Amino acid sequence: MGGVDILHVDDDKGLTSLTADLLERKDSRFSVKTAASATEGLQLLDDFSPDCIVSDFEMPGTDGLEFLQAVRAEHSKLPFILFTGRGSEEIASDAISAGATDYLQKQSGTDQYELLANRIDNAVTRYHSEKQLRETKEEYAAVFENARNGLLLVDVEQDGFRFRRCNSRVSEFTGLAESELIGKTPREALGDENARAVAGAYRKCVAMRETISYTVTLTHPVGDVVHEVNTTPITRDGEVEQLVVAFTDITERYAREQKLREERVVIQQALDTLDEPLFVTDTHGSLKHCNRRALEVTGHTEQTAVGTSITDLFPDDERETMTDAIDDALRTGRTTVTASLRLDSGQRRPYEFRVHSLTDLDNNIAGLVILGHDALDT
Repeated sequence: MGGVDILHVDDDKGLTSLTADLLERKDSRFSVKTAASATEGLQLLDDFSPDCIVSDFEMPGTDGLEFLQAVRAEHSKLPFILFTGRGSEEIASDAISAGATDYLQKQSGTDQYELLANRIDNAVTRYHSEKQLRETKEEYAAVFENARNGLLLVDVEQDGFRFRRCNSRVSEFTGLAESELIGKTPREALGDENARAVAGAYRKCVAMRETISYTVTLTHPVGDVVHEVNTTPITRDGEVEQLVVAFTDITERYAREQKLREERVVIQQALDTLDEPLFVTDTHGSLKHCNRRALEVTGHTEQTAVGTSITDLFPDDERETMTDAIDDALRTGRTTVTASLRLDSGQRRPYEFRVHSLTDLDNNIAGLVILGHDALDT
C-alpha cells in the first residue's frame, strides 16, 4: 500500500490540526486534509478522493451520522471512522447501521492516536484489498462475457457436474437460454445422449488434471452442432473443484473439411485405378503423395514413402537425371525424362516420366506431379 490520504472533519480546528500532526507522525504514509464542517467535507470530496474519512459526531448544521449518510450516497465502500467525544452504545449502533466502518470514542492523551492510526490502517488495507478484488472480478467478468468462445464454468460435485456460469456465446452456439443451463447437471440441461459425451470428457479432464482438447457433436435447439472444445481443471488443495470449458462452433468448417476428405477419397480412388506409377512432390522434390501402383512397384508404404526424396526411388546413377528433370519442370512447367525406377525386387525398370508443375491459388509453383509410363511397353 502506498500513500494514504485521509480527510478529517471536525469543527474543533485545534483538534483537527493536532490529529493531523500526530497521525502523520505515527505513519509516514498518512497525509491528512481537514474540514471544519460536514458541508466543507462534502465540498472537498468533489475534488479529493481520500482513502479514509475520519469524522466527529457533534458538529453544527450537519452531524456526523448525516455526513456519513451523504458520503454513503456517493461512496458506498469508502472507509469512514466516526471519531467522537460523545460516546454511547446507541450512537455506535446507529453509526454502524448507517454504514460506518468503525467507531472510536475520543479519549484524553495521545495514546488514542496510536489506536486511531491502527484503525485507519486496517480499514484502508481492507478497503484496497476489496477494491482490487472487485476490479479483478470485473475484469475477469468482462473477459468472460466478451470472449469469442463459448465459456462454461462447471462445478465438480461428488457424483457429477453442475453448470455454474456461462457467457452469451453459449446461447448463441447452442440456442439454450442461460436459465436452461445454470444450476443444472449436464443430463438435466442437455439430455441423456449429450450428457454422456460431455460428462465423459469432464471426467477425463478431472482424472488427468490437465487441459484436454476434443471435438464433440451435440444436438441442441439450433440443431446438431460440432464443438471444438478445451476443458481446463481448476484445482484447490490438490482437488479439482471446477472446470473451465471453452468451445466454439465449427459445424460449417467441419462440414467443409468432411466434404474435402470425401473428395480426396474419390480422387485417391481414381488415381489408384491407374496402371502407371504417380508421384506428387513439393518444390524440393520431397514426396507428398503416391498412388497404389507407385507403392506396389517400389515396395514402399504410404508411411515410408511420404517425406523421402523422389530421387531415393532411383539407382544412384539415375538420380542426377531426375534432379535435372525436376529443375527443368520447375523452371518451364513441364518436361519428359526416361529413367529407371528401383523396384521392390531390387531390380531396375525404365520408365518415361512426364513431369508437370503444380500451382497454388496465387499461381505460385507448389510442387510437381510425376507420372511414369513403362518404357518396355512402348
